[in-house]
Amino acid sequence: MASLVVCGAINWDISCFVERLPVPGEEVTIKHITRVSGGTGGNVAVAAARILGAKEVALIGALGRDEIARQQIAVLEDEGVITEGIDHIEGVESGQAYVLIDQTGQNIIASHLGANARLGLEHLNKAQVKQQLQECQGIVLTDPPLEVADKLINLAKRRAVPVLWDPGILISPNREALQSLARQAEVLFLNETEASALLGASELNMSLQRLQKLGFGNHTVLKLGAQGAAMLEPASGAVIEVPALPLKKLGLNVVSTVGCGDVFAGVFAAYHVLGADLRKSLIMASAAAGLNATRPETRGSPERAALEATEQQFRNLGFKVQEYRAPKTAE
Repeated sequence: MASLVVCGAINWDISCFVERLPVPGEEVTIKHITRVSGGTGGNVAVAAARILGAKEVALIGALGRDEIARQQIAVLEDEGVITEGIDHIEGVESGQAYVLIDQTGQNIIASHLGANARLGLEHLNKAQVKQQLQECQGIVLTDPPLEVADKLINLAKRRAVPVLWDPGILISPNREALQSLARQAEVLFLNETEASALLGASELNMSLQRLQKLGFGNHTVLKLGAQGAAMLEPASGAVIEVPALPLKKLGLNVVSTVGCGDVFAGVFAAYHVLGADLRKSLIMASAAAGLNATRPETRGSPERAALEATEQQFRNLGFKVQEYRAPKTAE
């Protein structure tokens, strides 16, 4: 059975590449369009499977009973992801995301959740899903309905299985509930916008102080894009900062940043399951996200051998991790 279980959205991405992102009320010309598999859960599962190998990652999620669902299952299975834990819901469209990407790789995304929003607690009681959850060594949550996330966190706690959570779209309408649940995840992933929404701060030192004041005792990973990534341990004040992959020095360019955060979470979780320490997992995740940005497709994450070769190149260029301990805030 799978060593890693991922639960989250499965979307069909319609990506429109433009010269620049429009301002409100403005119309811009689309240079070209791609239609590919996406969704945070699907993306994380594929990124992890490319590191762990076939049949090592299972995905729990929901699709409709439409052509998109058939295509999604085929793509996921081609990537070696176990799909038996995906529910198919009658009368509901499969999820879709509409993405605008400018020439610098920046993007804006509007998602139609569709079947993703209908994933329910009863699905977790199905035999194949229960077996996956009982036998896995780690669980990654992205953006399932909050009651599903709550249930999975509690199931994992009973089995002492690590939970890694990238709540993303769930934060805005559920801040207080999310803060309570997020304290129970071993690792919490946030980008700068999400850190600001959940913690009221996105700057590194302020985020650490807010985590301490809110009583977080887990590890919070800040995905900082072109600035790399940082991992905060509020209980001790420990901070690990990893620089971004030096794409220019490696002869690479940013094409699209869509899906980079998902690749980050998937690769981090994969190395964690493999037994790597959190520092190593952070380094490999940051490198993988950087490589994903050089590809036009949402799921442009590398296979394990290619990623480790790139990380070695990075080290040869003088790559350094900064580790330090910040003073703990007063109670």
